[in-house]
Order: sequence, then C-alpha cells, then structure tokens
Amino acid sequence: MAEEKKDDHHHDGWLDDEMKSIQWPIEQIEISLKQAAQSFFASSLATETAPTNEDDVLQSCINNQSVSIEPFLISIRRVLHRYPELMYQERMTSQIVQRILTDMGITNYTVGWAKNIHSKYYNPATGKIVQTTEKGEENDGGGHGVVVDIGSGQEPCILLRADMDALPIVEETPLPPDQQGSDTAKFHSNHHGKMHACGHDAHMTMLLGATYLIKSLEESNGEFPFPGTIRIIFQPAEEGGAGAKRMREEGVLSNSPPVKYAFGMHVWPTLLSGQVGVRSGAMLAAQDNFTLVLDGVGGHAAFPHLCRDPVVASAAFVMNVQTLVSRGMNPLESGVVSITHIDAGDGAHNVIPAKATIRGTIRALSDDALSQLREGLVHIATKTAEAHGLSLASSEFAKDSYPATMNDDGLFPLASKCAGLVSESGKHTPVDPTMGAEDFGYLAQGVPAAFFFLGQGGDGNGDAAQSGCGKCCGRVPTNLSLHHPEFNLDEEVLKRGVALFLNLALRSLKELSETGEDEE
Repeated sequence: MAEEKKDDHHHDGWLDDEMKSIQWPIEQIEISLKQAAQSFFASSLATETAPTNEDDVLQSCINNQSVSIEPFLISIRRVLHRYPELMYQERMTSQIVQRILTDMGITNYTVGWAKNIHSKYYNPATGKIVQTTEKGEENDGGGHGVVVDIGSGQEPCILLRADMDALPIVEETPLPPDQQGSDTAKFHSNHHGKMHACGHDAHMTMLLGATYLIKSLEESNGEFPFPGTIRIIFQPAEEGGAGAKRMREEGVLSNSPPVKYAFGMHVWPTLLSGQVGVRSGAMLAAQDNFTLVLDGVGGHAAFPHLCRDPVVASAAFVMNVQTLVSRGMNPLESGVVSITHIDAGDGAHNVIPAKATIRGTIRALSDDALSQLREGLVHIATKTAEAHGLSLASSEFAKDSYPATMNDDGLFPLASKCAGLVSESGKHTPVDPTMGAEDFGYLAQGVPAAFFFLGQGGDGNGDAAQSGCGKCCGRVPTNLSLHHPEFNLDEEVLKRGVALFLNLALRSLKELSETGEDEE
C-alpha cells in the first residue's frame, strides 16, 4: 500500500519559482464541457451506426477545451523537461506533479508508489550494478509514484497512466541560431547527462491536462456527472525498472475500487503528426536482457594452443545465436536477439583473457516465445563454450523481464473509436507491432487494456514536424527516434493526448455503466 504522506522534501524554493511559469487556464472555459458531459451521461449509449447528438457535442467540447489549455500544457511540459531524472530517482519530478495537482484543488492523491524492492540495481548513468544504499548513489529506493482517484470512489473504475523517468543521455537537441542563448534554452535539461528523450515529460503533461479537465467537471456538492472512478497514475521507472510491476504489486489495480480497464499512450516519431495508432493484440514486445560469462584459460597471445580463448568462443557464439530466430522459431512468429556488448581482457595486445562477458537483449511478441528464446540462448551459449573447451560460468537475466503489451480484443472497438475521434483523419491508424517494450504490459496482464501511439513525425510530404520546441523554438525536426540525443517533441501532440485520455475515460465509464459490466 502506498504512503498517504505527501512528499515534503525541502526544495529550496526552486519549485515555487518554476510554478510561476505555469500558464493556468481561465476557469470559465470548462463550463461548456461540464454541460456536455452532463448531457452525454444522461443520454442513451451511442453506437457506431447511431451516434447521438450528445455524443457529438461532447466530442466537440473535448476538442475545443483541449486546444484552449494548450499554453497550460506547453508550460507544464517545459518545466518537467528541465528536470529529467532516472528510474527510481524521480523525486523532483514527483514534487512537480504533486504541486500541480494541489494547485488544481486535488489533495487526495497518494504517494510512495513504485518502491525499488531490489537490493541491487543497474544504474544506467554509470553502467554498473550497485547496492541501493551504496554511498554516492542517487538512487533512494524509489517510491515517487503518484496516484489520485477522481469520482465517486465506487465501481466501475478505469485507469489512465503516464510514465515519469528520463534517460542517461546528454541532451543535444539543437536550437535555431537566432534562438541560441535566449529564453528558449531554459527548458533544455538542467541535469547534465540526463534527458527526457522518450517523451515521458509529454505523457505526464497530457495526463495532467486531462486531470485538470476531469476535475473541472466536479459540481459544487463534490459530485461528478460520470459514474464510477477514474484512477490517474504517474508511474516511475519505466526505462528498465519495471515501475508498473511494482505499482501493480502494491495494489494499483486491485485497491478498491478495482480497475476494470487500463489505458496508456506514447508519442511516436515514426507516425505522421495527427495520426493515432492502435491495434488489437500484441502492440509491443516482451523483452529480457541477458549477461553471459564465458570462462576459459588465459595466457600469452603467442601461445594460443596453451589457452582456451573466450574471445574466439564469443565470436562463434555471436554467429551461432543468429540461428535462434531464423531456425529456432516458427517463421510466422517474430523475435529479436541482439548482442550489444562484449567485454574481455584489459587492453593488452599480447594477452589472451581468461573470461569474456557478453550482454544483449531478446524480444518476442508473446511471453511464450520470449521464454523459448531465453532457453535457446543459454543452450547455444553452453554448447558453443564446450565446443571451444570453455564453460558457461554464468547466465543472468533481468530481475523483471517485460511482458508483451497486449491490447485487449474486446476493447478494440472503443479504443479505435476514441483514436479516430482525436485524429486529424477522423479514423485510427492501423499499426504493426513493434519490438520496443513497455512495462505497461504488466498492467495489461492484470486487466483489459489498450495502448496507443501518438504520431509526431511530420506532415507526410517528407518534412518533419516543425513545431518542435513549440511556438518559440522555430524549425527543429521532431521525427528523430526515441532515445536520440536530439529527440524533440512536437508540442502540438499535447492537446491531442489530453483529448484521447478524456475520451477514453468518459466513454469507457459510460459503456461500463450502461452494459452493467461493473457488476460481478
């Protein structure tokens, strides 16, 4: 169970200063949305062939209100972008989220979510395995997740999720020459060597924007026009830390009221700006990381016959393991085995090392296929080592391998409808599964779920989206890949994400309440 106590860590005034830059909306703009929501939930359930007037009015209001709070969204995103933090270290990020929620009039949120339960963890900034409490390490055990329930506190309950952590990357996102040295640079990373290069600052912003509009639906008596509860979660440690798994173990799905559906999204540079991608079934891959150690006999490089060379064995393994997918998997399935690091010796030219360490990743579109890859990898490593007179000293996998993110078949009609409502084309964009991985898969294991890709990559005419850093940043492309040091957000996507979150929340609650699926 998460702690009720709010994060009162002393922030030396930096947070107060940052909050001055938030451009809060004018209160009156939400009135039409409240009226539309009231009419929507009082009307009968619309169908694809028979949409209601209330349905159309609600959508128009959602789109209009999402656009109207765009300055609010951009200002939040830039504050978050200035303070990127790695997994289980998101203290300042959590403080920003908590402060914005408080300023919205939301004080019933809980903190302390997603504690790091492992005594050792991989520090992505140093590339070393360290003790959680090791001196000099910034990791403080995590627990920086934030959860808030809005609504009646009763069933049905749906969950909206955004991830929080950043990456160990030096930000190199360019600024136009006429903007360098200006205020524009102030929302580049303040934490050298850390960067929001995967759009998590955007995900938090979109969810905060949706939260603001959901909160605006509250009546003077504290009641909301929608039935049930919307659970909003800000989740740490997506980038390898399995923060979603920690929060699931801590009860984010099972706590009363239990969650019926879960929704999440990710900005996606390879989709055109204005597109919203979704599919039924596998959306993202199951993924695991591995470390293999080959144990041989070292010695002088002039006498290889007296050694058992782990370098040659490692090279053979790299070639042999390529057959794991091409000859070991069903051709109709997909898998990836990538060797990303080999370490042997201390750099001497005339020494054959005694050991070699091999690291990499395996991925597949089902959990069963990932398990097969894992077993096959160890088998090939063992036999390759033996063939060269060595032994496989150890084989280690991630403490928390990520499951495949599966979009629920039964949710697809609702998911595709909501995607179409907020896309420029008026319909969802079919997408292929990707071998990228997401710990949202842990939530999708527990309840029916849907995950979306929000396009931000260009206009379809060969030009990258140029809104980039927003209205002031000029022509900075936004179609570079996730995790790139020059990754740049198309801030036009923020209002689209707000509208998608809001549609998913309100329309799924209406569907659940009218079909009676919230009842056991």
